[in-house]
Amino acid sequence: MANCRIINESVKSAVESIKGLAGQYANVGQTFESSFKAAIADMQGEAKDALLELFDKSYKDFVTSNESGIPGMINGMASLLEANRDNFEKVDAQIAQSIREGTK
Repeated sequence: MANCRIINESVKSAVESIKGLAGQYANVGQTFESSFKAAIADMQGEAKDALLELFDKSYKDFVTSNESGIPGMINGMASLLEANRDNFEKVDAQIAQSIREGTK
C-alpha cells in the first residue's frame, strides 16, 4: 500500500491555481470564438452558415463552457482535489478527537 499525505495549504493553493487556469481557458475560448466569428463575418452563403453551425454545435461548448467544456473539466479536477483535501482534513480531525477522548 502506498503512503498518502496531503499538505493542506499546498493543496488549497493548487486548487485555487487550477481554478484560475480554468478561467483562463474560458477566456481564451471566448477569444477564439470571437476571432473565428470575426474571421468569417464577411462571408456569405451556405458555407458560412455551415461553419457557424459546426462551430456552435461542435466547438463552442468544448472551448468555452464552464460546465461541459475544457474549462469545466479543469474546474471538475479542482473540485475533486478540493473534496479530497477536505476529506483528509475531516478525517484528521476525527482521529485527533478520538485520541483525545481515548486519553480521558
